[in-house]
Amino acid sequence: MHDPRKPRPLKPRPLQVLVADSNGFSRALIGEILRSLSVTSISSARSEEMASAFLIERPTEVVLVSWEEGDTLDGLAFIRKLRQQEDPRLRRLPVILITSGLTRQTIINGRDAGVDEFLSKPISPMALRQRLEMVVETPRPFIDSNVFLGPCRRRKNPADYYGASRRTGERPALIDQDEIAAQTPIRRVLSQLRQTCIDLRARRPEALAAAIEQLTMAQAIAIETSDHALHAGLASFEAYVAVAAPAGQIEEPVIATALTALEQLAALPQNYAEARDSVAIALGKAIQKKLAA
Repeated sequence: MHDPRKPRPLKPRPLQVLVADSNGFSRALIGEILRSLSVTSISSARSEEMASAFLIERPTEVVLVSWEEGDTLDGLAFIRKLRQQEDPRLRRLPVILITSGLTRQTIINGRDAGVDEFLSKPISPMALRQRLEMVVETPRPFIDSNVFLGPCRRRKNPADYYGASRRTGERPALIDQDEIAAQTPIRRVLSQLRQTCIDLRARRPEALAAAIEQLTMAQAIAIETSDHALHAGLASFEAYVAVAAPAGQIEEPVIATALTALEQLAALPQNYAEARDSVAIALGKAIQKKLAA
């Protein structure tokens, strides 16, 4: 099989991808987005052990590690172990880290662990394709030395450089699809809602009214854009907030799951109908079960 660090055109259909994620819902969603990009050869693993076994048993060209603080699968630890593999091909595999907590420190820690590229949640399909293009078409040179094993943390003519180029004159900057997606009206409202939910969990009296107002605004946007899946998800979450908050029964896992699902619905284009309906239905069932308990 070819050198995973040799630049080549991205051909999604035969691309062999491993998705490592301890959350089953998240694994399935990433798989759906990959399939929408015409990637059909997808393996998935819920643990370090399973991911390591798949890498040995199955041909793999790109590894996607979806990870959040507190996950049972420690994404950075898994990547460090991958970079220590005796098989030179395995330790040179391109790795994309997917996380909602994409801070400067996360990027530093990820680069030190051996991450090639980063992708923030909620996942934009265009942004995911962009990262795949980076690791396949313009992979970082691999450093294999006594002091560091992993992709070069600096590179010439980087695919993720957004500023002006020197000497050669101006060339068009690469458009960051994550930044574009985050500026849509619905994403801005959901960002405000996420902040309000912090106050809601702290039982601040003004938080409930603010949350209901933001949910109403979000539903109005969903109706205006004929986004039935997002509207259904928002209605389910509003029902939970309206019942649980006055009773002092707001639960952190429910809030976190609902916000993540709503943000992912907002990030997925409406032509991803099957994936979007699955997200909305799963959220509705989870909230109905919680309210019935």
